[in-house]
Amino acid sequence: MTERTIPVDASGPIALDLSLNTGSIRVTVDPSLKQARVVLKTEATSGPSADAIRDTAVSLNGQDLKVRVPDVGGAMGGSTTIRMGNSTMTFSGGSGVQVVGGNVYVSGNTGGKVFVNGREVTATGPAGDGATPITAEVHLPAQSVALVTTHSADTTVRGKLARLDYAGTSGALVADRIGDLDAMATSGSVMVNEVTGSLDANLTSGSLGIGAYSGPAARLNVTSGSVRMAATEQATGRLTVNVTSGSARITGAAHLNVRRRVTSGHVQIS
Repeated sequence: MTERTIPVDASGPIALDLSLNTGSIRVTVDPSLKQARVVLKTEATSGPSADAIRDTAVSLNGQDLKVRVPDVGGAMGGSTTIRMGNSTMTFSGGSGVQVVGGNVYVSGNTGGKVFVNGREVTATGPAGDGATPITAEVHLPAQSVALVTTHSADTTVRGKLARLDYAGTSGALVADRIGDLDAMATSGSVMVNEVTGSLDANLTSGSLGIGAYSGPAARLNVTSGSVRMAATEQATGRLTVNVTSGSARITGAAHLNVRRRVTSGHVQIS
Protein backbone atom coordinates (compact mmCIF):
# COMPACT_ATOMS: atom_id res chain seq x y z
CA MET A 1 0.00 0.00 0.00
CA THR A 2 1.04 3.58 -0.71
CA GLU A 3 -0.14 6.18 1.79
CA ARG A 4 0.60 9.87 2.12
CA THR A 5 -0.53 12.13 4.92
CA ILE A 6 -0.75 15.80 3.95
CA PRO A 7 0.10 18.07 6.91
CA VAL A 8 -2.14 21.09 7.44
CA ASP A 9 -0.34 23.67 9.56
CA ALA A 10 -3.43 25.76 10.21
CA SER A 11 -5.87 25.62 13.10
CA GLY A 12 -9.64 25.91 12.80
CA PRO A 13 -11.89 25.68 9.75
CA ILE A 14 -10.30 25.60 6.31
CA ALA A 15 -11.34 26.03 2.69
CA LEU A 16 -10.43 22.81 0.87
CA ASP A 17 -9.99 22.71 -2.92
CA LEU A 18 -9.63 19.03 -3.88
CA SER A 19 -9.34 17.53 -7.35
CA LEU A 20 -9.36 13.73 -7.76
CA ASN A 21 -10.63 12.28 -11.02
CA THR A 22 -11.13 8.59 -10.11
CA GLY A 23 -11.32 6.57 -6.92
CA SER A 24 -13.19 7.74 -3.83
CA ILE A 25 -13.39 10.83 -1.63
CA ARG A 26 -14.45 10.57 2.01
CA VAL A 27 -15.00 13.79 3.92
CA THR A 28 -15.72 13.81 7.65
CA VAL A 29 -16.50 17.01 9.54
CA ASP A 30 -15.56 16.63 13.21
CA PRO A 31 -16.49 19.50 15.59
CA SER A 32 -13.84 18.32 18.07
CA LEU A 33 -11.06 18.49 15.48
CA LYS A 34 -8.63 21.41 15.76
CA GLN A 35 -6.64 20.88 12.54
CA ALA A 36 -7.62 19.41 9.21
CA ARG A 37 -6.06 16.17 8.01
CA VAL A 38 -5.86 14.70 4.49
CA VAL A 39 -4.67 11.16 3.74
CA LEU A 40 -4.21 9.73 0.23
CA LYS A 41 -3.89 5.96 -0.17
CA THR A 42 -3.96 3.16 -2.73
CA GLU A 43 -3.34 -0.58 -2.55
CA ALA A 44 -0.39 -0.52 -4.95
CA THR A 45 3.17 0.15 -3.84
CA SER A 46 4.26 1.08 -7.37
CA GLY A 47 2.70 2.04 -10.67
CA PRO A 48 0.67 5.04 -11.87
CA SER A 49 -1.57 5.38 -8.79
CA ALA A 50 1.36 5.26 -6.35
CA ASP A 51 3.19 7.79 -8.52
CA ALA A 52 0.11 10.01 -8.61
CA ILE A 53 -0.03 10.11 -4.81
CA ARG A 54 3.66 10.99 -4.58
CA ASP A 55 3.27 13.65 -7.29
CA THR A 56 0.14 15.23 -5.80
CA ALA A 57 0.51 19.01 -5.67
CA VAL A 58 -0.34 20.60 -2.32
CA SER A 59 -0.42 24.27 -1.37
CA LEU A 60 -1.56 25.99 1.82
CA ASN A 61 -2.20 29.73 1.86
CA GLY A 62 -3.57 30.79 5.21
CA GLN A 63 -6.75 28.72 5.65
CA ASP A 64 -6.93 27.77 1.95
CA LEU A 65 -5.73 24.25 1.19
CA LYS A 66 -5.40 23.10 -2.45
CA VAL A 67 -4.82 19.44 -3.32
CA ARG A 68 -4.37 18.30 -6.94
CA VAL A 69 -4.08 14.55 -7.54
CA PRO A 70 -2.76 13.78 -11.06
CA ASP A 71 -5.10 11.87 -13.38
CA VAL A 72 -3.85 8.27 -13.68
CA GLY A 73 -6.19 7.70 -16.63
CA GLY A 74 -4.51 10.26 -18.88
CA ALA A 75 -5.56 13.70 -20.08
CA MET A 76 -9.11 14.32 -21.20
CA GLY A 77 -8.34 17.13 -23.60
CA GLY A 78 -9.68 16.93 -27.13
CA SER A 79 -12.45 14.54 -26.14
CA THR A 80 -15.88 13.73 -27.53
CA THR A 81 -18.68 12.54 -25.24
CA ILE A 82 -21.81 10.66 -26.32
CA ARG A 83 -24.70 10.54 -23.84
CA MET A 84 -27.40 7.87 -23.99
CA GLY A 85 -29.91 7.99 -21.15
CA ASN A 86 -27.93 7.88 -17.90
CA SER A 87 -24.76 6.55 -19.56
CA THR A 88 -21.82 8.32 -21.24
CA MET A 89 -19.02 7.28 -23.60
CA THR A 90 -15.97 9.54 -23.96
CA PHE A 91 -13.36 9.24 -26.74
CA SER A 92 -10.05 11.12 -26.56
CA GLY A 93 -6.32 10.94 -27.23
CA GLY A 94 -6.46 9.59 -30.77
CA SER A 95 -7.45 6.06 -29.77
CA GLY A 96 -10.17 3.88 -31.26
CA VAL A 97 -12.97 1.90 -29.64
CA GLN A 98 -15.17 -0.72 -31.28
CA VAL A 99 -18.08 -2.62 -29.73
CA VAL A 100 -18.79 -5.81 -31.70
CA GLY A 101 -21.08 -8.56 -30.47
CA GLY A 102 -20.73 -7.44 -26.87
CA ASN A 103 -16.92 -7.35 -27.02
CA VAL A 104 -14.93 -4.12 -26.55
CA TYR A 105 -11.81 -3.54 -28.67
CA VAL A 106 -9.47 -0.66 -27.73
CA SER A 107 -6.55 0.55 -29.84
CA GLY A 108 -4.22 3.50 -29.56
CA ASN A 109 -0.97 4.92 -30.87
CA THR A 110 1.07 2.84 -28.40
CA GLY A 111 -1.46 0.10 -27.60
CA GLY A 112 -4.81 0.38 -25.87
CA LYS A 113 -5.54 -0.03 -22.19
CA VAL A 114 -8.79 -0.71 -20.38
CA PHE A 115 -9.57 0.75 -16.96
CA VAL A 116 -12.43 -0.40 -14.71
CA ASN A 117 -13.12 1.89 -11.73
CA GLY A 118 -9.62 3.33 -12.10
CA ARG A 119 -7.87 -0.08 -12.27
CA GLU A 120 -6.14 -1.28 -15.41
CA VAL A 121 -7.22 -4.71 -16.63
CA THR A 122 -5.47 -6.88 -19.21
CA ALA A 123 -6.23 -10.09 -21.08
CA THR A 124 -4.88 -12.08 -18.12
CA GLY A 125 -6.50 -10.01 -15.38
CA PRO A 126 -5.53 -6.90 -13.40
CA ALA A 127 -2.00 -5.73 -14.12
CA GLY A 128 0.35 -5.72 -11.14
CA ASP A 129 1.63 -2.26 -11.99
CA GLY A 130 -1.71 -0.99 -13.29
CA ALA A 131 -3.72 1.86 -11.86
CA THR A 132 -5.45 1.07 -8.58
CA PRO A 133 -8.21 3.20 -7.00
CA ILE A 134 -7.02 6.18 -4.97
CA THR A 135 -8.88 7.10 -1.80
CA ALA A 136 -8.76 10.58 -0.30
CA GLU A 137 -9.73 10.61 3.37
CA VAL A 138 -10.39 14.16 4.54
CA HIS A 139 -11.06 15.21 8.14
CA LEU A 140 -12.19 18.81 8.62
CA PRO A 141 -12.97 21.00 11.64
CA ALA A 142 -16.46 22.48 11.99
CA GLN A 143 -17.38 25.45 9.75
CA SER A 144 -15.04 24.27 7.00
CA VAL A 145 -15.95 24.61 3.32
CA ALA A 146 -14.94 22.46 0.36
CA LEU A 147 -14.63 22.55 -3.42
CA VAL A 148 -14.56 19.04 -4.90
CA THR A 149 -13.85 18.38 -8.59
CA THR A 150 -13.95 14.85 -10.01
CA HIS A 151 -14.77 12.75 -13.07
CA SER A 152 -15.96 9.48 -11.58
CA ALA A 153 -14.87 9.32 -7.94
CA ASP A 154 -17.68 8.62 -5.47
CA THR A 155 -17.81 11.28 -2.74
CA THR A 156 -19.27 10.98 0.75
CA VAL A 157 -19.64 13.73 3.34
CA ARG A 158 -20.29 12.91 7.00
CA GLY A 159 -21.20 15.71 9.39
CA LYS A 160 -22.03 19.27 8.36
CA LEU A 161 -20.06 21.28 5.81
CA ALA A 162 -20.65 25.03 5.88
CA ARG A 163 -20.48 25.06 2.06
CA LEU A 164 -19.82 22.58 -0.72
CA ASP A 165 -19.07 23.33 -4.37
CA TYR A 166 -19.20 20.05 -6.26
CA ALA A 167 -18.53 19.26 -9.92
CA GLY A 168 -18.75 15.63 -10.98
CA THR A 169 -19.07 13.55 -14.13
CA SER A 170 -20.58 10.07 -13.68
CA GLY A 171 -19.69 10.11 -9.99
CA ALA A 172 -22.00 9.97 -6.97
CA LEU A 173 -22.18 12.45 -4.09
CA VAL A 174 -23.82 11.38 -0.83
CA ALA A 175 -23.84 13.92 2.02
CA ASP A 176 -25.39 14.28 5.46
CA ARG A 177 -25.78 18.02 5.91
CA ILE A 178 -24.62 20.99 3.83
CA GLY A 179 -25.01 24.70 4.43
CA ASP A 180 -24.71 26.28 0.97
CA LEU A 181 -24.62 23.78 -1.91
CA ASP A 182 -23.51 24.49 -5.47
CA ALA A 183 -23.59 21.25 -7.47
CA MET A 184 -22.98 20.38 -11.12
CA ALA A 185 -23.50 16.77 -12.20
CA THR A 186 -23.29 15.10 -15.61
CA SER A 187 -24.65 11.56 -15.66
CA GLY A 188 -23.99 11.40 -11.94
CA SER A 189 -26.06 11.65 -8.78
CA VAL A 190 -26.23 14.08 -5.87
CA MET A 191 -28.01 12.92 -2.72
CA VAL A 192 -28.05 15.18 0.35
CA ASN A 193 -30.07 14.58 3.49
CA GLU A 194 -30.32 18.26 4.42
CA VAL A 195 -29.44 21.64 2.85
CA THR A 196 -29.77 24.59 5.24
CA GLY A 197 -28.42 27.40 3.03
CA SER A 198 -28.71 28.49 -0.58
CA LEU A 199 -28.97 25.81 -3.26
CA ASP A 200 -27.76 26.00 -6.87
CA ALA A 201 -27.84 22.79 -8.92
CA ASN A 202 -27.18 22.11 -12.61
CA LEU A 203 -27.90 18.59 -13.86
CA THR A 204 -27.33 16.99 -17.25
CA SER A 205 -28.60 13.41 -17.37
CA GLY A 206 -28.05 13.28 -13.64
CA SER A 207 -30.18 13.02 -10.53
CA LEU A 208 -30.58 15.20 -7.46
CA GLY A 209 -32.23 14.25 -4.21
CA ILE A 210 -32.62 16.62 -1.24
CA GLY A 211 -34.28 15.17 1.84
CA ALA A 212 -34.93 18.53 3.54
CA TYR A 213 -34.29 21.99 2.10
CA SER A 214 -34.61 24.97 4.46
CA GLY A 215 -32.55 27.66 2.74
CA PRO A 216 -33.25 31.25 1.57
CA ALA A 217 -32.99 30.64 -2.21
CA ALA A 218 -32.84 27.71 -4.60
CA ARG A 219 -32.16 27.43 -8.34
CA LEU A 220 -32.51 24.10 -10.16
CA ASN A 221 -31.53 23.62 -13.83
CA VAL A 222 -32.32 20.17 -15.19
CA THR A 223 -31.57 18.75 -18.66
CA SER A 224 -32.60 15.12 -19.13
CA GLY A 225 -32.23 14.62 -15.41
CA SER A 226 -34.44 14.26 -12.37
CA VAL A 227 -34.93 16.12 -9.10
CA ARG A 228 -36.68 15.03 -5.91
CA MET A 229 -36.69 17.59 -3.11
CA ALA A 230 -38.70 18.32 0.03
CA ALA A 231 -38.80 21.92 1.28
CA THR A 232 -39.41 22.63 4.95
CA GLU A 233 -41.37 25.41 6.66
CA GLN A 234 -38.06 27.15 7.38
CA ALA A 235 -37.34 27.58 3.65
CA THR A 236 -37.84 31.13 2.38
CA GLY A 237 -37.37 33.26 -0.72
CA ARG A 238 -37.45 32.20 -4.34
CA LEU A 239 -37.44 28.74 -5.85
CA THR A 240 -36.47 28.73 -9.55
CA VAL A 241 -36.91 25.53 -11.54
CA ASN A 242 -35.86 25.15 -15.21
CA VAL A 243 -36.47 21.75 -16.79
CA THR A 244 -35.67 20.54 -20.32
CA SER A 245 -36.58 16.91 -21.08
CA GLY A 246 -36.32 16.14 -17.40
CA SER A 247 -38.47 15.91 -14.32
CA ALA A 248 -38.73 17.63 -10.96
CA ARG A 249 -40.94 16.81 -7.99
CA ILE A 250 -40.77 19.26 -5.11
CA THR A 251 -42.97 19.08 -2.02
CA GLY A 252 -43.54 21.52 0.84
CA ALA A 253 -42.85 24.52 -1.42
CA ALA A 254 -46.30 26.10 -1.64
CA HIS A 255 -45.23 29.02 0.59
CA LEU A 256 -42.20 29.90 -1.59
CA ASN A 257 -41.94 32.37 -4.46
CA VAL A 258 -41.88 29.80 -7.26
CA ARG A 259 -40.64 30.47 -10.80
CA ARG A 260 -40.75 27.59 -13.27
CA ARG A 261 -39.93 26.99 -16.93
CA VAL A 262 -40.57 23.64 -18.57
CA THR A 263 -39.53 22.45 -22.06
CA SER A 264 -40.75 18.92 -22.89
CA GLY A 265 -40.35 17.89 -19.28
CA HIS A 266 -42.44 17.49 -16.16
CA VAL A 267 -42.52 19.61 -13.00
CA GLN A 268 -44.68 19.01 -9.95
CA ILE A 269 -44.49 21.53 -7.09
CA SER A 270 -46.76 21.31 -4.06
